[in-house]
Amino acid sequence: MNSHFATPNIDAEGNWLPLTAQKNTAADMAPTAAQMPRALGLAFASKLFREVPELEGLTHLSHQGNEVCFATIGDASTSEGHFWETINAAGVLQVPLCIFVWDDGYGISVPRKYQTTKGSISAALEGFRKGEQTNGLEIYNVKGWDYAGLCEVFEEGIRKARETHVPVLFHVEEITQPQGHSTSGSHERYKSKERLAWEKEFDCNSKMRQWIVENALADEGTLQEIEAEAKVLAYEGRKRAWEKYIAPIRNQVQELNGILRQLIEEGRADASQVQQTMQELTANREPLRRDILKSAAHILFRHPRDFSPAMNELQLFYDNQLLAEKENYNTYLYATGPNSVNSVPVVPAEYAEEAPCSTVTKC
Repeated sequence: MNSHFATPNIDAEGNWLPLTAQKNTAADMAPTAAQMPRALGLAFASKLFREVPELEGLTHLSHQGNEVCFATIGDASTSEGHFWETINAAGVLQVPLCIFVWDDGYGISVPRKYQTTKGSISAALEGFRKGEQTNGLEIYNVKGWDYAGLCEVFEEGIRKARETHVPVLFHVEEITQPQGHSTSGSHERYKSKERLAWEKEFDCNSKMRQWIVENALADEGTLQEIEAEAKVLAYEGRKRAWEKYIAPIRNQVQELNGILRQLIEEGRADASQVQQTMQELTANREPLRRDILKSAAHILFRHPRDFSPAMNELQLFYDNQLLAEKENYNTYLYATGPNSVNSVPVVPAEYAEEAPCSTVTKC
């Protein structure tokens, strides 16, 4: 999973952006619960900006520790060690961390009672709750379909975390899954008919629609119009994003096919093999850059000593594509510019002449 969304913290030259003037999202992580330690670090940074005098002048990075870090996690992932280590550290450090546990009662297909003590993460964490004379965290229980209730509880809990730097956990229960855990799964296989009927009735979108109508914020006609516009907007946005992604790859396929046709015309390469490669590339509706490199390499490796003009052009195409993809995937893994870790000067260790020997070294 290499497509987690994130907002940049630095510009192209490696200088800090004005983080206090923008919404900031740290990249999620694919390993289960791995986002939790990162969330703890971000919340701890806010605490440091409030308590360390030397950081007061960095107003473009913090409003005197007035930031809150929001972290989300599923109820099954709370069984991971990263989650418990983060909860414990947040309770000890007292940092502005707001954790939202989305609880649908299942870990994919495994019921909650088989993986969480007491069948409830908030009940299991009760010993972590902050007391009058103790550290710890605040714990709130809310229903995922209750929009008004969510607003009320979230406002109170987030305000407390921001003002007092007490961490907060929101246990959001009765979440529904319209399509199961993923679009490739089927929750009809492990949920009862009663459960599926309840999920349909308490679907968050349906409940939100009901709340809007009951509070006279909009009528059914207006909501239907908004839904129709939203579908068109989503479809057009998806189409534009896909075309922007796939267009340069299709151009590369066309360029490679043009070179392969030249190979056939030269009569130096195995025409049937080259033709099959072209057909496979053309038939691929969603080609990857890897497919293009693989196709070019397949022909080159079969003709290692062929130095015809078309084969030389194929070799150049392959080399250029490989270099471009190395640039795309292997660069900017670390910050560049003045804040780069590579710019930190090396400070060699110095030892006094009379320094005592270590127990693991010889004098």
